[in-house]
Amino acid sequence: MKNLLSLKPYLLKYKKNLWAGFLFVILTNFFAVIGPKYIGMAIDTMNRKFELSTVLQDTGLYFLFALLSGYFLYLVRQNLIVASRHIEFDLKNDYYRHLQKLPRRFYNTTSTGELISRGTNDLNAIREFLGPGIMYSLNTFFRLFFSLIAMIALSPKLTLFALLPAPLLSYSVYKIGSSMQKRSKSIQESYGAITNLVQENLSGIRVVKSYTREAFEIQRFETLNREYYRKNLSLGKLQALFFAFLTSLTAFSLLPVVWVGGISVIEKSMSVGGIAQFIVYVSMLSWPIISIGWVTSIVQRAASAQLRLNEIFNIQPDIVDEKEEACSTEAFHGALSFRQVSFHYPGQKDHPILNNISLDIEAGSKVAIVGATGSGKTTLINLIPRLYDPVEGSLLLDGRDTRTLPLKSLREMIGFVPQVNFLFSDTIAENINWGSKESEAEAVIEASKIAMLYDDVVEFPDGFDTMLGEKGINLSGGQKQRTCIARAIAWKPKLLVLDDALSAVDTDTEARIFEALLEKLPETTIILISHRISTVKNCDRIIVLKGGAIAESGTHDELLQQNHLYAELYNQQLLEEEILSLS
Repeated sequence: MKNLLSLKPYLLKYKKNLWAGFLFVILTNFFAVIGPKYIGMAIDTMNRKFELSTVLQDTGLYFLFALLSGYFLYLVRQNLIVASRHIEFDLKNDYYRHLQKLPRRFYNTTSTGELISRGTNDLNAIREFLGPGIMYSLNTFFRLFFSLIAMIALSPKLTLFALLPAPLLSYSVYKIGSSMQKRSKSIQESYGAITNLVQENLSGIRVVKSYTREAFEIQRFETLNREYYRKNLSLGKLQALFFAFLTSLTAFSLLPVVWVGGISVIEKSMSVGGIAQFIVYVSMLSWPIISIGWVTSIVQRAASAQLRLNEIFNIQPDIVDEKEEACSTEAFHGALSFRQVSFHYPGQKDHPILNNISLDIEAGSKVAIVGATGSGKTTLINLIPRLYDPVEGSLLLDGRDTRTLPLKSLREMIGFVPQVNFLFSDTIAENINWGSKESEAEAVIEASKIAMLYDDVVEFPDGFDTMLGEKGINLSGGQKQRTCIARAIAWKPKLLVLDDALSAVDTDTEARIFEALLEKLPETTIILISHRISTVKNCDRIIVLKGGAIAESGTHDELLQQNHLYAELYNQQLLEEEILSLS
């Protein structure tokens, strides 16, 4: 239950609606409890000299108070339920906003399906608590409060008999409620597992079909779904038992009331109208008592859901602005300096990825980084937009430590194309323009020409308005890469970082793209990771990494003269090309 205390700021934001709803709950139950008094009066009138006008007056007043009770119940829902929808809206926005701030390491270990489950199923459980849960909790309390006052006023003795099941009820709510919370949490975890499986299968449907693993994946889904079904059934059985138990308690509470009340009528200590009025009050308590089980279920589900959401909200980004300040990007030119930079991933201090890297990259220069797999190339460039921060040392942009720059300003100056390409389910034009500061068709076309994508796109029936499937599934690997490169170019960056972003295109296209980059972006600093010597040999400088340290540095010709790692890589690729030409 203490997990739900984290909702306090949202409740305070809509306190006017909540207080109004609170007031209307009091009024609807107040008028609901007044009505039965006139039923008793009408019945007692019939036992005396019958006067139709008096009976009509009493029944009319009963209907009037029933109408007033219904009207205020409408206002209750208009305030409490509407407030719950507002809070749900705010929670979803805050959850999504928080996900955008979380570090890359979080997404390396958390499944997409699990995050979707928490943002949909869990948030819905919380909304039910904030709306129906709070509304029926208040309604139950005040219905019991006003009804008990009226019942005690009629007959304290009968009220005592009517409340005989109360201790058993309280104990049952406590015991069954804790069991409901455990089962609810287990259900929500199962739902997250199902969501994750479906998301992975739909994203990787081509792999599934290529390996004819449809039956295997269907079996996996059925296993998870059966487990989800079993857990829901278990909770449903517990809820059904609880509701049946509460209903039985309510029914049994009428037996002593009718028995003792009948004796009171015979003894003339209570009128027939009075006992009828009392029975109406006991009946009015039926739904509030039964709703205790429903509300208990809602509260327990919400507590479990909020616990799961808090697990996400409690994770704080480790890459943050050290201080909030405005920063104009116009003054920067793209000069980059690594000062004794070392890095290791969290918990892996004994396995450093980068060791004491010192490197100066002039503004507007074209620098290539090469090296064997695992040498630290991708990690090195991930430090530039602060996807990670160095463990030791510093990274300077035009002489200024990147950690002192606002993240937004820093990343606005960088066009970053990672190894894994990602395209949105939108048109090609929108995918290219997605990262652009401008919304001009000319910018999209120009960027596509530099990335050697233009000729391909104009051949499509819808051209740049071609709608892409999920992750650009209807494009080839090379077209995806070139679209991502065009997106980075359209951003007009100070630094363009390409992490093996040309691996899916042929060497001729790769060469033409690089030539276009040199011609069209002469003032842009370009940092290129590539395994192809044919591409990197035209760079101003080539950095060779080995074991997280700089092993060699220089131009293509200089490195060949050194006859070391770079020369070995170059000769190996020449040999591979000769073998391919002979085959």
